[in-house]
This record gives sequence, structure tokens and C-alpha cells, in this order.
Amino acid sequence: METAAVSSGWVRSLRAPRRTIDPWQPIGTLWEEERAPDGGFLPALTVFLAGAECPFTCVFCDLWRETLEGPTPPGALPEQLRKALAAAGPLPTPAALKLYNASNFFEPRAVPAGDEDEILALAAPFARVTVECHPRLIGDRCLRFAERLAGRLEVAMGLETVHPEALPRLNKGLTLEDFDRAASTLRQAGIGLRAFVLVGCPFVPPEETVEWAVRSAVHALEQGAERVSLIPVRGGNGALEALGFTPPRLDQLEEALERCLSLSGIVTADLWDARRFAGCAECAEGRLARLERMSRSGRLEARGECAVCGKS
Repeated sequence: METAAVSSGWVRSLRAPRRTIDPWQPIGTLWEEERAPDGGFLPALTVFLAGAECPFTCVFCDLWRETLEGPTPPGALPEQLRKALAAAGPLPTPAALKLYNASNFFEPRAVPAGDEDEILALAAPFARVTVECHPRLIGDRCLRFAERLAGRLEVAMGLETVHPEALPRLNKGLTLEDFDRAASTLRQAGIGLRAFVLVGCPFVPPEETVEWAVRSAVHALEQGAERVSLIPVRGGNGALEALGFTPPRLDQLEEALERCLSLSGIVTADLWDARRFAGCAECAEGRLARLERMSRSGRLEARGECAVCGKS
């Protein structure tokens, strides 16, 4: 990958126009079953909320496409959540709720402080509530929210990579010490931690993709993460292409997950749009289905061999 300087202005200058987002409507919802540390499963409702863009302009991020150009209007997030819960119908008990706003839950521009009371009330029926936030924004507001929440709070944070040269160049404004400090704060408060790790991280040599993804997952688990999601980096935001980014391959995601299944903790593969990483149309669906099963069960499955591409 090229060594061109990365700055927020440069990254933004290469973006295509964002989608037009209605701040009073949730972007979408998704029901799934998530594996729990005890081996059981918990129904989880993910609500994708429309809100302000994250102020950290990561070179790899494409979530800005689903955000507003300005601050989130007061009252908009509770209204979105009310509509999402009404559409979800009767809730199973127990259940989990994930509030993903493509930004930082504890940043006032993204989540107005005045909306917290309504959000807390709407989230009260759930045993666990997951929100996403940059490690540097974990502080008093997070701790107060957790204390007032009826269920247990879990915070999803992007570690991305522990590669010592790549992490500082992602324009994330994050050091490994920042992540570890935030993880310690959450751990001491009894708040859960979910970590995101990149497969195909920019500035990591492609031939070292799997090794650094596994090392990063190990670090997150050592810092108290109860679950780690391996996310293959998706191109298309302009900046990655300008840097000469090499997308990860599906077999790299497979190997990373296979190696992580032996770790002490829940590690899953994020398969959203993962079809694009498959080089062979003949075996792609079967390989993706295998990754989904392994993420769900936590158990390794043997690979098959494709008669077309020869991959196993």
C-alpha cells in the first residue's frame, strides 16, 4: 500500500455523495441469535439508527454513508427506537438490544444528552444493551448510563489492529494505550466489551493479514472483551483505492476465524457483503455458510474442496 499522508480532509475529499437519511426513521432492524459465554443463545435485535457522523475519519470507514450531515436532532433517536420496537412486535424474554448509530453513543453531537431518559426507558425490557463508541469517548457519561440502565451495558469498540505501524496511520486518533485504558474502565465498572478487529487492515502487508488479525483478537480478549468480531475491510470509500489497498480474500477470513476459535472467548466473522471477497462463484455460498455456522457454534468445521478452484 502506498505511504501517502492520510488526513481527515483528504479522506473526505475522495468520498462519493452520501445517502439522504431521514433522522426520524430508523435505517433498519435485524433479529439474530447471538451465542452467549455460557454456550446458550440470546435473541438480539439490532436497530440501525440515523444520526450524526463520527468525528473520527478513519481511512477505511464506509459508515458515513448512513449518517446525517449535521448533528442528530433532539428527540430523533427515541422516535426511531419507538418505531423500531413497534415494528419488532412482541419481545422474547430475555433478549438483547444493539443500538448502532454508525458513530459514538457517548458523543453529544451524535446522541443528545437530553434523549437518554427516553432511550433508557425504551431499552428497559432488554437484558443486555450494546452501543458503539470510540475508546477515547469512554468516560463519565458511559458510566452514568450503565448505572441507570435496567439491563447490562455492553460497549462495542473498534480495536482494528495491534500492528504498531498500521494503527497510527488509520486516522482513527487511537493508540493501543487508549483502547486498553477504555477496556479497563469498562471492566472495572462491570460493563461488557465487544471488540471489532479488521481482516485486511490498511497498511498491514497482505501476506500478514491473518497473523495480525489473530494477534489483535488475542489482545482484545486479554483486555476483557467477551466477544470479538472479525470484519473484512470493504473498499469503495475512495481513500482506500487511492492508497492502493489490497482487499482481503475470503480464505484469509476463513483462516483467521479458524485460528481464533481455539481462543478463550467468542470470536465471530462479520459476513455482511462478504460475498465480494470470494474469488470463485462455485464454492462461495458453501464457504460463507460454513463461516456462519462456525460463528454461531464456535466449533471448527472441516473445509471442503472445490472442484473448480481447488480451494479447500
